[in-house]
Amino acid sequence: MNELLRVEDLEIAFVERDRLVNRPVRGLSLSVGPGEVLGIVGETGCGKSLTGLAVLGMLPEGARPSGRVVLDGVEQRIDRPSPLRGDAIAIVFQNPGSAFNPVFTLGQQLAAVVRRHRRMSRAATREHILEYFEHVGLPDPKRVYDSYPHELSGGMLQRVMIAQALVCEPKLLILDEPTTALDVTIARQILRLILSLRDRFGFGVLLITHNLGVVQEACDTVAVLYAGRVIETGPAAEVLAAPQHPYTRGLLGALPARHAKGVPLEAIRGSVPANLLGMTGCAFSDRCPRAIDACHEIDPVLKPVGALREAACIRVEES
Repeated sequence: MNELLRVEDLEIAFVERDRLVNRPVRGLSLSVGPGEVLGIVGETGCGKSLTGLAVLGMLPEGARPSGRVVLDGVEQRIDRPSPLRGDAIAIVFQNPGSAFNPVFTLGQQLAAVVRRHRRMSRAATREHILEYFEHVGLPDPKRVYDSYPHELSGGMLQRVMIAQALVCEPKLLILDEPTTALDVTIARQILRLILSLRDRFGFGVLLITHNLGVVQEACDTVAVLYAGRVIETGPAAEVLAAPQHPYTRGLLGALPARHAKGVPLEAIRGSVPANLLGMTGCAFSDRCPRAIDACHEIDPVLKPVGALREAACIRVEES
């Protein structure tokens, strides 16, 4: 498969007063093909959003990244904002209510994005934006263009955010928890919209989520993150049907849909380590029901568990 995006050995450290205080992403690698939807899934604190921000070169102050990010064959700087942000790479954040400036109309805000990256007249810019409002299924695009953010519902604002991300025809779309702030019905509509737009325009998608239901419905492949590292990856349908890593099994075991009525949900004890400095062995070993003594000493690496699948567990052969 041709690669649109490749992230190689990404590490993100945080430094305060020249002192290393944490390394929440460590040795992370993944790839996205043209037209592919890759889901990055894991609990809060696993490094999902930081990975997306690193691709854009938008890491917070104090971050010290290393590794490689290659987009369409061209290596990108990850220690400063990418010049491709909003153009070849676009992002949709999780909270549409706080994503727009309340004192400007939505049309004004999208026009600023278009004018930054494209040489178009004011009239052509307006028509271009109205066309994308139609692509994302917004009723009465002209009214939306002249509306302020508070005048639209959350679902409509999410569609405007998607239109904003697509107006410059990106090759890669990053979605950071795109359905978290929406009710179930609207969330499903948004996922179907994204997939239909992917089919129409052919962009690749990096979908960041904690929701395995979203992965099941929208993703071609999945990378399960834990403690800043990919611990299982492969075709989404195969990983969800037969997970090989104990952490992935734990996430699936906590889904209500997988249990009969009246049967208590399973739970993964403990929480993601807040700080990974000085950690030895497998980062999941203290929470893993299958851990043995060697798990606290050996830091496992990804190894093949099938034609297109990998998992990082020293006991994976016993699964």
